[in-house]
Amino acid sequence: MADPWLFSYGTLSEPEYIQRLLKRLPAYKPGSLEGYGLYQHPGNGYLFVKPQLGSRVEGQLFRVSWRELELIDCWEDVPLYQRELLRIQTGPGQWVEAFVYTQKASNGVPATSENLKRRQEILNDLDSFLESMRRGGFFK
Repeated sequence: MADPWLFSYGTLSEPEYIQRLLKRLPAYKPGSLEGYGLYQHPGNGYLFVKPQLGSRVEGQLFRVSWRELELIDCWEDVPLYQRELLRIQTGPGQWVEAFVYTQKASNGVPATSENLKRRQEILNDLDSFLESMRRGGFFK
């Protein structure tokens, strides 16, 4: 089975964060998700997408292994986020199916650069997460 595509619109679309999480830097390809809006959790500062007519979310596509997808599911706190297979536009008339982490039922505030979670907070969250996964035996 081929490695799946993942579409990221937030933390995972930043090379520094994905490299920290996966211990490698995947090759990114731009894409957009039609019919979804970008929101932010007022409590934790992380982004999410949910259906919104007439909206589009720009992001990055990259391939991950199925094992990496399991790790990312844990990072994305599934089932808080739902991993869905959706169509991502990669160019005029070009589409790929990719996994996207959504939160259809969540409320949030529209994402703006002023209210985004800060770099050091994200790095600290990643380090804590990776340590808990090591302690839990994920990397054996």
